[in-house]
Amino acid sequence: MLLLIAGAVYFTRPRQSSSEVSTSGPLPASIILKGNAVEGAVLTSIDSQGRRLTLKVQDVERDAKDAQGEVYLYTVVYQNPSTAQWQNICKPDRDRVAKAIPLSGQWDARGHHIDDKRVTFACTDSALAKCVRWGYKPWKTLHGRSLRDFHQACTRMVRADYCGNGVAHTRNGTEIDIYDPLGIQKQVNNSGMVFEAAWGAEGAVAISRTRFPETLAQIRSECPDRLKPLNAKDLADTDPSTSPALLQQYAPKALVFNDSFVKASK
Repeated sequence: MLLLIAGAVYFTRPRQSSSEVSTSGPLPASIILKGNAVEGAVLTSIDSQGRRLTLKVQDVERDAKDAQGEVYLYTVVYQNPSTAQWQNICKPDRDRVAKAIPLSGQWDARGHHIDDKRVTFACTDSALAKCVRWGYKPWKTLHGRSLRDFHQACTRMVRADYCGNGVAHTRNGTEIDIYDPLGIQKQVNNSGMVFEAAWGAEGAVAISRTRFPETLAQIRSECPDRLKPLNAKDLADTDPSTSPALLQQYAPKALVFNDSFVKASK
């Protein structure tokens, strides 16, 4: 679905289950709305067929999962032109939450962030929102480092976008453990998971193994230079709490790492 709003663009990508909706058209400089003040905002839109559509921010609330109280969850609805009924742009996530987090810029079909005047509403079931809620807030800095690329690396990791080309290699409900050198997320000891890959903003920078064995042949074809198996003995007899430091030596350009369960081939 493509929506045009006063020269701006709203779009949803079916490939990501309509989890992200983007818009440009910033508010005039004399008007600044924050948090709950956005509640009730109405936007008149035109879709790709030239039909007028209306979007509305139905309600806004602080994200209870954000200890810093910086993240707001928006319920955004659009008016179906056929039925005139209001429908949520988001689908319920595993917690039955159907809300969105506004983020600056947009993401193209290859998963690249474009820093423009648009605003993306990332639904809570999307990789974009999950990474924000895990602490990778792209508008923040930590220890002098911007978290923008950490957020981007996290989105690649969530979707198992190994080659950084927008192609996902995961399945809904797949469990993973994510951790990073900044300590935003820490590795879970004795999780039963095995190290999978090290990630940067452009995809995996080092792949020890793929989340699902059948993916390996495709990775060997598309980005074989990223395959770098980590021998189990490299981490043997080591205090698990030190493994992130060892992994940083294994992949010095990595921003985040992840473990996952070993899956049998189909």
